[in-house]
Amino acid sequence: MAGFRIRLWFDPDGLNRGEPAYDDGVVVLPVIPVPGMEIRDSSGQIAVVQRVVLLTNPGPDGAVAAVVCSTQ
Repeated sequence: MAGFRIRLWFDPDGLNRGEPAYDDGVVVLPVIPVPGMEIRDSSGQIAVVQRVVLLTNPGPDGAVAAVVCSTQ
C-alpha cells in the first residue's frame, strides 16, 4: 500500500492538560489525517486527531506530517 509516512503523537489526557503527549512512532496512512478523524494508537485505543502539522521537507524518518491525537 502506498501512502504517507505520518509521525503520531498521543496526548491521553487532552491537549494542554496533565501529562505531555508521547511519540507513538511513524505509520503509513493512505491519506494525511485531518482534525476530527479517528486513529488507533499502538495499544488499540481510539483517539481523535486534534492537530496536523505538515512538514516542509520529509523528516529523517521520511515523515511528511506530525499529528497530535487525544483519546476520547
